[in-house]
Amino acid sequence: MESDIVDDKHDIRQQAVGDEVMVITLGTALDNTNAHQMVDAITTAQTAGCRFIAIDMTDLEFLSSAGVGSILGTVENSREIGGDIVLFNVPKAIMHILQVLDLHEYLTIRQGRTQAAELCGVNL
Repeated sequence: MESDIVDDKHDIRQQAVGDEVMVITLGTALDNTNAHQMVDAITTAQTAGCRFIAIDMTDLEFLSSAGVGSILGTVENSREIGGDIVLFNVPKAIMHILQVLDLHEYLTIRQGRTQAAELCGVNL
């Protein structure tokens, strides 16, 4: 699967890891410009049988309400099939936003790629 977002700021890259895990790597922004791409990427992976969606937020600098909604709107689908949406490498500023919104306990967040991989049961 490839993204049709072409600028680095709104880039959404996808990589399948085995049959049940999709890694999504974000650019510097997840907002109304690319939130629909994020939903499409996640739901396409879920439909293809990926139980776990691991989202690498290393480069993320800006997260809008549309970006938050793109993640929240897909979490239950993964959890219903025994998987989850796993956020990792979350920058401090983005973690602050998730804490202010009281989402840090609802969402599954891991410190780094290794911890996310362990939760998903694969090597990322």
